[in-house]
Amino acid sequence: MYLFRRAGRFAPGAIREAMAFVTTITEKVQQETGLDVHAWASTMSPDFGTTVWATFVDDLEHLEEANDKLATSDSFVDLAEKGGRLFMGPFSDRLAQVVSGERDPSAPLPTYVTSANAIAANGQLGAALANGVEIAEAATRITGVSTMFLVDATGAYGGCRWTTGFADIGELERAESALMADESWVALIDRVGSSYAQGAQQAIYRLIT
Repeated sequence: MYLFRRAGRFAPGAIREAMAFVTTITEKVQQETGLDVHAWASTMSPDFGTTVWATFVDDLEHLEEANDKLATSDSFVDLAEKGGRLFMGPFSDRLAQVVSGERDPSAPLPTYVTSANAIAANGQLGAALANGVEIAEAATRITGVSTMFLVDATGAYGGCRWTTGFADIGELERAESALMADESWVALIDRVGSSYAQGAQQAIYRLIT
């Protein structure tokens, strides 16, 4: 299974119009492709104003079919061109493969998602992948909320990420508190930290539509 993400950042002075555009174009993509695409906004995190569209696909063939449908849809292209001016610079696409953790399609859509991103240190790719699975399993055990571990298929080589969905901000806060209060969690991060390059980042995203 793969996670596809497309990210863009609102231009200054266009937030209201851009939010309306996000809702409209997300619905259009769902209609044209049949994919379960949703939009998320960065909140309480760096890069304020960033919107991320994300969807899971079982294989790349389904993603290719969806992209082909959008490329030949005049109504989608017209809408995308009109909304493009609301964002700064080019959009950025990322593709990641799920290594550990499961997604329950029947579960309610999370309101918040956290994402922690890292890159394997030079000569530590194998250790980084093994440790990534261990981190995800430990986070799931400690918090009671499923954490997925994914490896980037595009972007920086050796990139990886941990994502967790939460029903509301209260559940997110309780999970963060549980991790920080668990000595085994801190010891784990200290033990495996050298397998990742410096500069790991975290972000919180809130569901738009």
